[in-house]
Amino acid sequence: MPVAAFLLALAVMLVGLAGVVMPALPGIPLIWLAMLGYGLFEGFRKMSPGFLIVTFLVAVISMVAEHYTRAWGARRYGAGRAGMWGALVGSILGLFFMPIGLLAGPFLGALIGELMAGRSAEEAVRAGWGGLMGVLGSVVVNFILALMLVLSFILRVTFF
Repeated sequence: MPVAAFLLALAVMLVGLAGVVMPALPGIPLIWLAMLGYGLFEGFRKMSPGFLIVTFLVAVISMVAEHYTRAWGARRYGAGRAGMWGALVGSILGLFFMPIGLLAGPFLGALIGELMAGRSAEEAVRAGWGGLMGVLGSVVVNFILALMLVLSFILRVTFF
C-alpha cells in the first residue's frame, strides 16, 4: 500500500509539472497538495510538518513571484511605472481568459499602461514585449522550482 500511495503522489505531481506549463492546471499547488496527501497517508513520518511548511513557503513565494516577474520583464524592456502596473494587472486579469490570457494579459496590460501614460506606440509595444518575456521567464523558473519540489519529495520518501 505505501508503494501505491507513493506512485499516486508522483502521478499527481507529474500532472502538476504539466500544470506549470499549461495554465489550466495549478501546477505548484498541485505538487504541494500531493506531498500533503502522502503525508496524511503515512502519518507525517517522512513528510514531516517542518518539511511541509518549508515546501509550502516555496510554493507560495513562487506563485507571488510569478506575477511580479511579469512586471519586472516589462520594466526591463523600458516600461515605466504605468507599464509595470499594467503588466501586473494584465497578468491577473489574463487568468480569467485562459489560456491565451496568460500571454496576452501582461503584454496588453503593459502596452495599455504605457499608452495611457503618454508613451509612444513603439515604447508601449516594447514594454508589452517585456511583459511577455516576464511570463516566459516565470514559466521557466516555476518549472525548475516544481522539479526541485518533486525531487525533494522523492529524496525525502526514499532516503530519509
